[in-house]
Amino acid sequence: MVGRPKEGETKESLVFNLPSYESCCKSVKRWVKRAGIDKHISWHCARHSFAVNILNNGANIKTVASLLGHSGLKHTEKYTRAVDKLKEDAINSLPALNL
Repeated sequence: MVGRPKEGETKESLVFNLPSYESCCKSVKRWVKRAGIDKHISWHCARHSFAVNILNNGANIKTVASLLGHSGLKHTEKYTRAVDKLKEDAINSLPALNL
């Protein structure tokens, strides 16, 4: 979970303990600058990149849903489409074989 603890959660259950949306945006801006990325990255883009990257590295969808604070899998399923597209693009990048 990212942000402030919700009812029934503790501060220790957070991935990043950031007090507000504005603070989150400032943190992303600082991380982007430190990474040498010369383009605007929004909080939404950072969340999306985080989800797609951990799915690409083998995390299951339930874990991703939990980390993003989704109450169900419906909203998390959109990230699997991005992963499927990456797989399709990788296969399509192979040269044609003349057998």
